[in-house]
Amino acid sequence: LDTWIDAVKEPYSLAFLPGGRALMTEKTGKVFVIENGKIAAEPLKGMPAIDTAGQAGLYDIVPHPRFAQNDWLYLAYSDPQTNAEGAKVSLTRIIRAKLRDGALVDQQTLFQGKLEHYIKAGGVHFGGRIAFDREGYLYFTIGERGQRDHAQDLGLPNGKVHRIHDDGRIPKDNPFVNNPKALPTIWSYGHRNPQGLAMNPATGQMFAVEHGPRGGDEF
Repeated sequence: LDTWIDAVKEPYSLAFLPGGRALMTEKTGKVFVIENGKIAAEPLKGMPAIDTAGQAGLYDIVPHPRFAQNDWLYLAYSDPQTNAEGAKVSLTRIIRAKLRDGALVDQQTLFQGKLEHYIKAGGVHFGGRIAFDREGYLYFTIGERGQRDHAQDLGLPNGKVHRIHDDGRIPKDNPFVNNPKALPTIWSYGHRNPQGLAMNPATGQMFAVEHGPRGGDEF
């Protein structure tokens, strides 16, 4: 084994860009550019506020399949908010942005749950993975945040794999799009903490892996 980059803290995601550069996220809320085998001395500027307590943090960073043409980068992170009772809460949020002069600019929110969906900040099970399929749909995961019953509730975003267009629009053929009691972004439900998501490029099938309690991980 050869060490490519060292002295990093809790690296979570790695994205390779055209031209040889790479981007690395750290759970601590930082994104670094890696070029010619060296990591930038300073992280990217312009990052949103991120909850990093417990298992919360900055998760996936994924370039658009046509990144060379549109420059869009997609990120998942624990979004900190304050609820109506004044308590600090958070939930996985999906944004896209462009990389310009060492900063993330033109940020757009593609998915953000309602404030009543947010759960006490920090804690566990945020999911936070992103993947595109061959048709260009964007999939992302949100863990059940330690609330097992929520994974079975179609009116809640946690414990789900979601599917949207690359600009945040809802696909008309999502499985629960015509169910008034369900969130239209939901693609599959009943998940615990899906932190792996990948497409088989030969078949187009989407695969997820998730953590089980005390073992019992699922594929």
